[in-house]
Amino acid sequence: MSAPRPLRTLEPVAPLPPPVTPIAPRPLPQRSPRSRRPLWIGLAALLALLAGLGLWQRQRATARQDITPYTVVARSGSLPGVVTASGELDAVERVNVSPKRQGQLLELLVQEGERVEKGQPIARMDAGDLSDRLEELRANLLSAKAELARSRGELERNLPLYRQGAISLNDLQRFQADYQVKTMAVAAAQQRIQQRRVEQEELIVRAPFPGVISQRFAEPGAFVTPTTAASATAGATSSSIVELSQGLEAIAKVPESDLGRLRIGLPADVRVDSFPDRRFPARIRQIAPRAVKQNNVTSFEVKLELLNPPPELRIGMTADIDFQTGALPSRTLVPTVAVVTEKGRPGVLLVGKDRKPTFQPVELGVSSGKDTQILSGLSSGTRVFIDLPPWAKERKS
Repeated sequence: MSAPRPLRTLEPVAPLPPPVTPIAPRPLPQRSPRSRRPLWIGLAALLALLAGLGLWQRQRATARQDITPYTVVARSGSLPGVVTASGELDAVERVNVSPKRQGQLLELLVQEGERVEKGQPIARMDAGDLSDRLEELRANLLSAKAELARSRGELERNLPLYRQGAISLNDLQRFQADYQVKTMAVAAAQQRIQQRRVEQEELIVRAPFPGVISQRFAEPGAFVTPTTAASATAGATSSSIVELSQGLEAIAKVPESDLGRLRIGLPADVRVDSFPDRRFPARIRQIAPRAVKQNNVTSFEVKLELLNPPPELRIGMTADIDFQTGALPSRTLVPTVAVVTEKGRPGVLLVGKDRKPTFQPVELGVSSGKDTQILSGLSSGTRVFIDLPPWAKERKS
């Protein structure tokens, strides 16, 4: 058995140090208003620098924008001596052909598109009882002639008796009066027969002038009435028989701005859609004294005589007419699409600040359709807009 270990002697514990007194925070030094001024000045300078940088970037971006697709350069030149207008072909003279008296159409002797001569039969009307009435009148004429012959015989027998004193003057005058009455009766019967013969002749409807049957209004069996009015419209309800047309002309609608270049007798070329590669010569024969306004567009009707038109041309064909007016003096020219209107004034759009359109009023001259003359307000060599660029779409015209 082992001996017990001796006990360890405990050392005394040292006393705790006294508590530390906290140190008060040191106050920051106060800046005076004069000392804060450089800070605000620096901030303002920084903002100005940023704004200038943004403006410089925008100007640089604008400078890089290509305006070539949206602009053209005004040039100096002469417009070609041609005024172009649209129109159509029409008949020089056109009438509705109808019978002299109303009645039923018995037979139609022509077709649409057929050429006829003056006096050629076009249609035949139903005679009705005209033949019977004519026979009755002829019988009446024979009776009147018989009465006249009897009266003449009595007068011839009694005239010698009067000379011999066998009858009085009153008796002779009675025979003479009867003879005159019978003579007038024969004349009246002959006149009635002549009237019926005229009616019989008028049953044949004839062409009043040479031309082309441009339209048929009636068919056999239809009831038609007299009319000679010009056919302004093609109507199936017309009470006439046919429409007869003579000659062929072109009727053009010329804008007011081009009318001053035209005159009577001026040559022109006519083109129709059916024959686009052919040109048909013509000349102006009439310029309307009054304008026609349609959709706020003022134009004048100009009629042209077609010189020896071929038979292929038809009434109603759409036509384009080129008037040969002769070359014009040299002027500043711009495409017609470059011409705009602002507050009722014509003008063009110049390239302004930041390459944005700027309105420039001008005085317009003659237009060829594609190009327009500028008489004043614009010099050749100046660039003008023909279309608004994307960065100027908000501009109001």
